[in-house]
Amino acid sequence: MPGRTVSPFSGFRRLSLFTAVSAGMIGAFTGTLVVAPATVMAQTAETNAGPQSEAAHQYAACLKLARLKPQEGYDSASQWADLGGGEPAKHCAAVALIGLGDYTKAATQLDNLADNSASTADIVAGFLGQAAQAWTMVNNLQFAWRDQTRALKLIDKDPSLWVDRAVTLGMAGQYWEAIDDLNKALDLDPKNVDALVYRGSAWRALETYDLARADIDRALELQPDHLQARLESGNLYRIAGNKKAARQDWLAVIEQGDGTPAAKAARDNIEKMDVESENGNDKKMEEKTRKN
Repeated sequence: MPGRTVSPFSGFRRLSLFTAVSAGMIGAFTGTLVVAPATVMAQTAETNAGPQSEAAHQYAACLKLARLKPQEGYDSASQWADLGGGEPAKHCAAVALIGLGDYTKAATQLDNLADNSASTADIVAGFLGQAAQAWTMVNNLQFAWRDQTRALKLIDKDPSLWVDRAVTLGMAGQYWEAIDDLNKALDLDPKNVDALVYRGSAWRALETYDLARADIDRALELQPDHLQARLESGNLYRIAGNKKAARQDWLAVIEQGDGTPAAKAARDNIEKMDVESENGNDKKMEEKTRKN
């Protein structure tokens, strides 16, 4: 994995006129990847009676507090760890650190958990996936890729892990490698909309617009209200010189996703398109597209 760091997958701005947003991976801090190991561990504890079941409830409560009030969650998790809370308490503390924005410390703690865990492979892979996300937040793509690769060695049938590593590769500008990972994700789950959108973005970065359009159209067929797919569709229309269709897609993103990063990107795109039109650069772009 090269150490080079460039604009993220969301930053396929090598086309300068266009922005795209990939909030999915980073947004998962409060979603599936943070919950995944917790869910498995809690379910395991719930199958037992007495103290273990009580510990599962304490774990769930700790995670909820860590997300809603990170500082209180961290303090509570630390006290629990001192009292012998073990792996669940340490994991809860790491989740709170993410909420506090201390991503390096969170990633290091999650890596340590993975290194020393006696839990099942899916739980360890979850720790590694979360650590990778935290490393991504501080732009340490080398460590993110490392942890994602370790997770995939433990569990290679989870499409979300392939998608996450593809995002990291895309952030490093390794678009062909990202496409390879997205192909594997789609082999496992042909209807994985995120994988289709990221692959479409990768094809766009490689200026392979027909394949990009095919992936984005398929993503929108599966999920018409997917903001990033609609945003990317606008990007592709603009490249093709169809300003009207591009504007319609971007306005739909703004209307449906007001306040989201995707909506901001759509507004930026419209503004840049209008500036380009005023400066007379539309024909230059259309000529370049035809040559490709």
